[in-house]
Amino acid sequence: MVDEKIFKAYDIRGTYPDQLNEDVAYLVGGAFVQVVGARKVAVGRDIRLSSEALEQALVRGITDAGADVELIGVVSTDALYFAVGKYGYDGGIMITASHNPPEYNGFKMCKRDAIPLSGDSGIPEIKRIVQSGSFRRAGKPGIVARKDILDDYITHCLSFIQRPHLSSFSIAVDAGNGVAGVILP
Repeated sequence: MVDEKIFKAYDIRGTYPDQLNEDVAYLVGGAFVQVVGARKVAVGRDIRLSSEALEQALVRGITDAGADVELIGVVSTDALYFAVGKYGYDGGIMITASHNPPEYNGFKMCKRDAIPLSGDSGIPEIKRIVQSGSFRRAGKPGIVARKDILDDYITHCLSFIQRPHLSSFSIAVDAGNGVAGVILP
């Protein structure tokens, strides 16, 4: 039985592996496709130790439900939302527990145009399917590809800055062992 406390107002989140594990990730992937009606999903992850294993299970669920996946790698949540909007994905799932302690992990989800799922839209339906233990499997599984979005994302972020005004500044950044360390160098 899946712990119902993992279903929050804006994400699915719990401790790994007792509340949130590969079995739950698989069901979330399939349920997401079913609820959103997705045919192509972007998946990103943070650097938590459990994120890669959860990603593999999540992707199996998504593809078993018949949707294609583009893995965008280790990115920030806002980079995932950017990718969903820019490249026209039907939805996206970010594997992260944000600011929570390291034993946590979770899924932030959005549909087309990077519109987040929430307790008012999408998450209750996903919860129902996950707790049932089954989702509709497709006759033909989806395919998995990889896409590097970082150059486009960095260009987008830099478009908000007037660079001549920064030329006299020296900038140092401590990414705090977070995902920003991948983007900033």
